[in-house]
Amino acid sequence: MAEDGGESRDWAEMPSDALAAMFGKLDVVDLLMGARQVCRPWRQLAATNPTLWSRVDMSYQFDVTENEEAEAMARAVVDLAAGTTEAFWANSFVTDDLLLYVSVRASSLKSLKLSLCLDVSNEGIAEAMKGFPQLEELDITFCSSLYGDVCQSIGKASPQLKCFRLNRIGSVQMYYGDDTEALGIANNMPELQELQLISNGLTNNGLISILDHCLHLESVDIRRCYNIQMDDALKSKCARIKNLRLPGDSISDFKYRAFIGSSVV
Repeated sequence: MAEDGGESRDWAEMPSDALAAMFGKLDVVDLLMGARQVCRPWRQLAATNPTLWSRVDMSYQFDVTENEEAEAMARAVVDLAAGTTEAFWANSFVTDDLLLYVSVRASSLKSLKLSLCLDVSNEGIAEAMKGFPQLEELDITFCSSLYGDVCQSIGKASPQLKCFRLNRIGSVQMYYGDDTEALGIANNMPELQELQLISNGLTNNGLISILDHCLHLESVDIRRCYNIQMDDALKSKCARIKNLRLPGDSISDFKYRAFIGSSVV
């Protein structure tokens, strides 16, 4: 009996299916550092049910934990998933070593999102991508250490890629024009359906090459790509795109708009 005379419950004796459903509503950090520590039956369920860890979302970890602690938690979660990880979303604490650790243990990964990761290099992501042959979604946002031929190596390693986002805060290429990344996309990502390139340096030639080679594209977002001039030829090429966001369109719905600056509409 509870102290107030009402009926008490032994939470440790909850049916495993009900407990698993409850755990499934928690984010991985709360599950790892909270619920899993409550009692032995809860800890046992968390340790023996890999599907609880198949979706790793640590993209909100800004100022919540130290980078070393966040990386250690990410490694622990991937281990608990036992090869079932399908989504891995994380921010600035990700390094080349962590990404390679995930790639070795999560070959079934379908979605990878990295934001503000300054310690992930071209070489690191190229090596890690070899371990993600089933990847369908890749989001690289404000990772300034990734540039140049990164799109080529990504496309070659992940031929099933359907959604690709490569967003930048701003760069020299953004103002002077550079089609290196655009051509890497055009020549190596034929299955793309969705493409987002906020603040990219691509020109009309680069965009036309993408449109000519990526025939399954339905959504293209080129906001803040100021080397694009929507002339008649380009408008004709873009006519088949169902969802088109142009360089001057508002980024008010962009998750990371606050990092760009107050001058953005």
